Amino acid sequence: MAKEFTQLEVRSLLKEYLNDRPDVGLGKAVSAMVLEPANPFEPEAPRHPRKAFVLAVLCLLVLLGVFVHFNLWS
Repeated sequence: MAKEFTQLEVRSLLKEYLNDRPDVGLGKAVSAMVLEPANPFEPEAPRHPRKAFVLAVLCLLVLLGVFVHFNLWS
């Protein structure tokens, strides 16, 4: 018969498993979405932001500027 685990045991086992895997996590997911992939030959080289992310941020800033202009200064 399978052993039953308590909630605290499962949480501690999961936390230990995730701490042993440095490639998993919210920070890694966000950096993979925002930054270009790392160079496998130069892992210490700086990673530049993705062009699509920069374009999206610029578009959002322009939309915010238009909103502020027409709602606050008109």
